[in-house]
Amino acid sequence: MKSKRGFMLVVFGALAVWLALYFAVVHPAFLHWGATAEENARVLPGEGAGGRIPPAASLNTRAITINAPPEKIWPWLIRLGIGRGGFYSYTWLENLFLAGIHNGEEPDPAAPSRKSGDYVRSFQFGADKPGQNGWRFEIVEDGRAFYLDPLWGPFVVEPIGTTQTRLLVRSRGVAVNPAARALLGLFFDPIHFTMEKRMMVEVKRLAESRPEPMRLLVVPAALGFLLAAFIASAVILSRKKKKLWILVPVLYAFLILILTKDAKSTLTGFTAAALIVAGFRALGRRGWAFIAGFWIYVDLVLIYAHDAYLIFGLAFLAAAFVFLQVRALRIRQARLAGNR
Repeated sequence: MKSKRGFMLVVFGALAVWLALYFAVVHPAFLHWGATAEENARVLPGEGAGGRIPPAASLNTRAITINAPPEKIWPWLIRLGIGRGGFYSYTWLENLFLAGIHNGEEPDPAAPSRKSGDYVRSFQFGADKPGQNGWRFEIVEDGRAFYLDPLWGPFVVEPIGTTQTRLLVRSRGVAVNPAARALLGLFFDPIHFTMEKRMMVEVKRLAESRPEPMRLLVVPAALGFLLAAFIASAVILSRKKKKLWILVPVLYAFLILILTKDAKSTLTGFTAAALIVAGFRALGRRGWAFIAGFWIYVDLVLIYAHDAYLIFGLAFLAAAFVFLQVRALRIRQARLAGNR
């Protein structure tokens, strides 16, 4: 009983430390990733007198320097949305929520040019409803700034000399009560930052015509996901009278595959769901401690990693190797004990 109480105290202590560090250091830092104090304070196109400054609880500006002129960047930006260029972000993460997004690295010459009033979809289902499954596109200054209404924008490209450009993206949070703001800060803000940072980094890469980095690590990362999925499934199936829990990751992965046709997202979804179920099957009520630790780790990877998929996959690969080595050692020890 005392050991259980001590274990839970350690878990709650770790969570308390993480939450304190998160809101004191991590969260404020990524809200204005890459932007200078002057850029954060500036009035951007469309925000001046008579412009749009809706009531907001937060105003976040992020920025990146791109080694290309604005005319090389603008065509990529205005292709945002389902059926165009996607969002140049983690489709495997977007499609875990069945969004149905696929990024395109080659402009479609048959696609009509984007104009003010067009609808930019963020989700494949439902009628066009700004704020629910997409945004209304509006050009403020052609070749320089546009909005995605509601609450996302402006997207601004500003030349620095003749060979560089500053890309600024501003987003607004609606005014909510402190409890809701804390929940948004914990769950929505890191996801939004992760996706937006990836989008900006990818637009930079595409505009600079650079190849995708670290391609050689894709196969080992995928192997890591496969091994993690296999081990988690084995844990679930090894529990007597609990084998049907395997249907949770199977059905989730099947739903992702059917509705998004994204193999990477399907594997990711199955692995994540299987790990969660396996954690509870193996640890019982202590599974919540596993989920809490996993959540902290996921947050850190999404916020800080250059490529979250590769980091997750390589970490799974290392963990699977350790798990299999420990398992093999225990089997050898059991055989030696049985031969005595």
